[in-house]
Amino acid sequence: VDVTQKPKGEYDVIIVGSGIAGLTCGALLSKRGYKVLVLEQHHKVGGYCSSFKRKDFVFNTGVENVSGLWEKGPVTYLLKELGFKKDELFAKNRMKYIFKGKEIDASNLEEFIKVLLEMFPEEKDNICAFFDEAKKAYEECYKDLVYGVPLPAELIVKVFGAKKLLDYPKEHPHFFDWMNKTYKQKLDEFFTNEDLKTLLCALLGYLGTKPEETRASSALTAVVSYYLHGGYFPKRGAQRFADRLKEFIECNSGKVLTRHRVDKIIVEKGEVRGVRVGNKIFKSPIVVANANAKTTFLELVGEENLDRDFVEYIKKLKMSPSCFMVFLGVDMDLSSYPTIIENLDEGYSIAINSNDSGLAPKGKASITILTGANYHDFPERGTKEYLERKKEFAEMLIKKAGKIIPNLSKHIVVQDATTPKTLERYTSMPEGAIYAFDQSINTKRPYFKTPIKGLYLASASTFPGGGIEAVVISGIICANDIYGWNRRGCKDGNENRKN
Repeated sequence: VDVTQKPKGEYDVIIVGSGIAGLTCGALLSKRGYKVLVLEQHHKVGGYCSSFKRKDFVFNTGVENVSGLWEKGPVTYLLKELGFKKDELFAKNRMKYIFKGKEIDASNLEEFIKVLLEMFPEEKDNICAFFDEAKKAYEECYKDLVYGVPLPAELIVKVFGAKKLLDYPKEHPHFFDWMNKTYKQKLDEFFTNEDLKTLLCALLGYLGTKPEETRASSALTAVVSYYLHGGYFPKRGAQRFADRLKEFIECNSGKVLTRHRVDKIIVEKGEVRGVRVGNKIFKSPIVVANANAKTTFLELVGEENLDRDFVEYIKKLKMSPSCFMVFLGVDMDLSSYPTIIENLDEGYSIAINSNDSGLAPKGKASITILTGANYHDFPERGTKEYLERKKEFAEMLIKKAGKIIPNLSKHIVVQDATTPKTLERYTSMPEGAIYAFDQSINTKRPYFKTPIKGLYLASASTFPGGGIEAVVISGIICANDIYGWNRRGCKDGNENRKN
């Protein structure tokens, strides 16, 4: 059936939610000729990868330091597939760490290692050995990728056969070792100095886990990767990247409808049939849920359509931590500052638009101060207690940041803040969790192919987890599974394969 001849209200694929995983999946499928519909509850796309404006200042809602943009990175792969140019969308970040009162500037791995050798001369050989092994393990994780991304074990068997999985330890010896240890075990294996170990956990906030609860391979791909290849800032704001994906879908005969909150995923006899938005029905044999898996299964699908054990498993999944953010527009020229400052001594991060002049008027700057926060520490939104807590939290962070940016509080032109409850309101993510589910070693994320035929997950809820690079991987995997793993290139529109 030619996809252009589908009846009104019928689609090849419907995507519920327009976070980066959903948009990635939608963009790749629309490129391959699928008639795609993306439905988003908010008035803009992107989920956590979005921006907002206050007066003449632009702020991101959390995405400041993107990995996966090295030569073989999944985000690089996506950009190439869609014909996007990396340099137009992303700018390399400069990082600074503050640890035990010392400021550590490092723009690449060599500089970072040099600083570590000066700080911990007794660990010289171990530092070199650690990064040598980390580099080998990281390269093994991304070697020989036919589809541009690493695959979970179940998919390796499906796509390449059981032998490939059996051969995995032999072909990826270093990475396999990292897969079977915690990050703490890996650090203990190489180092004795506790301060050095703490410093190498500086970016664990990107996982929201403790080193003893973090799989070493997760730390490698989500933390150590920043030392190896650096992180990137989305140019002119995170919204621009999300909007480019949206435009790509629309340019390939897809549709993206904002302010369309899906009320129900329609299931009949264990198979998906489409979705309901208010009194409108959109039909499709394939639905990709880019909403959180708890919302997807417990609210949109409904417990009555699922096995009781599966429902209990979903209910018991623990959400990841959330965060509190203060957004400041200041009449200060901060272009000499690094883009990202990680203060380990006081437990917060600062993102400054020092590598992107498009986010603030000339001679001024957009700043985001961010720290981890517990959803349950904030009273109900709109109450007096909530507003007091929000104000107190913001003042505390501004005071702390003022030690790094002198006279900061005297130069504030615009101020706003976001709590875990704000994040929950705008993204419908339970508890405002920034990585969907807890990312510690004991959490088993739901598989992207669900018990309902035709219903997929593409989000931080499934493999490999939270963060832009991770959700891009999720979106690529989902698109390939729908399209068929052994088929390459684009559809011509006359062969619309579905599973």
